[in-house]
Amino acid sequence: MRIQRRMGGLSNRWKAWICLAMASAFLMGCETTNSGYTEVTGKVRPALTEWDVDLYQDPPGQLTWIPDMEIPVTFEQVAKLESSATAMNQNRATIDEKTTNIVSDLKKRAAKLGANGVIIREVRVSEEVIERQSSGYENVRFPDGSIRQVEAPVYTTYERVYKVTLLADSVYLDWDTVWIGEPNS
Repeated sequence: MRIQRRMGGLSNRWKAWICLAMASAFLMGCETTNSGYTEVTGKVRPALTEWDVDLYQDPPGQLTWIPDMEIPVTFEQVAKLESSATAMNQNRATIDEKTTNIVSDLKKRAAKLGANGVIIREVRVSEEVIERQSSGYENVRFPDGSIRQVEAPVYTTYERVYKVTLLADSVYLDWDTVWIGEPNS
């Protein structure tokens, strides 16, 4: 009898973990950040920290919260970067928060490659409508205590999704030669 109780308790724990995992997946599915891709095009150097990476924009003014600093005359491209995120909310603050997260992701990836600068080349915000359908089955607890799947009507819902994508170059700036345009020999 004792073994059955323990197994029953274990079963309930597993159910609780599964429910928790499903709830987490549902909540994370509302807004996501995708790391995108990194195409290495130059020399990789020892890793830096995110705080060692400066931000530039070409053309200036794409992201108003990033100061428009003059892009140095010479630099070495280390990699091409792309990162994107989606948000279910059209609130401007939510889109700005996603953009901030993307910029932070770009800086971290550039730092891992030893780049000390990121030049943001393009910022895209697109809007899509996605269709979601329920499964058509749901679990129902019957009076005898059993749980069975029964057929349920399929519900279709539509949601507006905003996708923010940033294209950038990670670059290495040799501060001894960056403003004169010629490397020291």
